[in-house]
Amino acid sequence: MILLCATCLTVAACERPTEYVYLKPDVPAELLAPTPISEREAKTYRDLALLATEHLNSARQANADKAAVKEILEGGAE
Repeated sequence: MILLCATCLTVAACERPTEYVYLKPDVPAELLAPTPISEREAKTYRDLALLATEHLNSARQANADKAAVKEILEGGAE
């Protein structure tokens, strides 16, 4: 009985320490690509309104990409 207990203690003491491996999250390349910005030249008020709308859409897309990357990095996309 004593030999059995001693064997168990010896085996438990020989275990390797826990090793933590940090994994890099896989962020899709399309989320890291630059968001295109319109190069339209505003010559009229209508052009200016279209340009403002295009820039707003670009900003929204950039914010959506940031939100997706944040979700991946925080582990919510598993």
